[in-house]
Amino acid sequence: MKEINLISQDTTYFGMDRWTEARPNPRSKVDSSKGESLASLLRELDQIEGDFWIRLLYTHPAHWSDELIETIGQSKHVVRYVDIPLQHVSDKMLGAMQRETDGAYIRDLIERMRAGIPELVIRTTFIVGFPGETEEDFTELLAFLEKTKFDRVGVFKYSKEEGTKGAKMEGHLTDEVKADRHARAMLLLQRLSKQRGEAFVGRKLRVLVESPGIARSVGDAMEIDGVVKVPKKLPIGQFAEVTVTGAEEYDLIAK
Repeated sequence: MKEINLISQDTTYFGMDRWTEARPNPRSKVDSSKGESLASLLRELDQIEGDFWIRLLYTHPAHWSDELIETIGQSKHVVRYVDIPLQHVSDKMLGAMQRETDGAYIRDLIERMRAGIPELVIRTTFIVGFPGETEEDFTELLAFLEKTKFDRVGVFKYSKEEGTKGAKMEGHLTDEVKADRHARAMLLLQRLSKQRGEAFVGRKLRVLVESPGIARSVGDAMEIDGVVKVPKKLPIGQFAEVTVTGAEEYDLIAK
């Protein structure tokens, strides 16, 4: 065993549905004093002997807490990688999406996560073209991406699905507007991704070799993120220490 991936619709809600007191609501934070939680689970898993990674996927921003941040920051097995879909940063759009958070909360949370978990890699996703999104809302999102410089970002165009609340909303945007905003966001992210990759040149990384010449670092989730291209002689299924020698748009090259 070299990697454990914890995945659910909302990993941060683990155990909270079984709290016997103070029933949780959408804004409840992870709190081990009230019952089993993701933080307590991670502490137990961290006691397992061996050399392996634990990776968190699909966490909800509303359920994060200082306890969870501290637990990850002190863990020897939980990798410093977090998948936290944010969807938007405009207060109006977050409200329309019923995300249970606002822009100020998101900005503060990201700062606390990075302060409490040094060298944290953050993967997130955003939706552009949601009903009612104005150019001002979209510009706010672009400015947020430029300033925050997430490590991994996915941007999706809103798609109208019959039977959903979004489908019944007013203010649906044209396909042309949605495509334009998606293209503008991707152009920015490609530039930021290139800058991030170039900053890795010369750094040493610990990677997990998955196939001949292909490995993943702490910052690369399986089948989602980029890869690290390594010498084909490195043993498959093992960790290796490499030095980054180059960077492509989404992948790194190492020796």
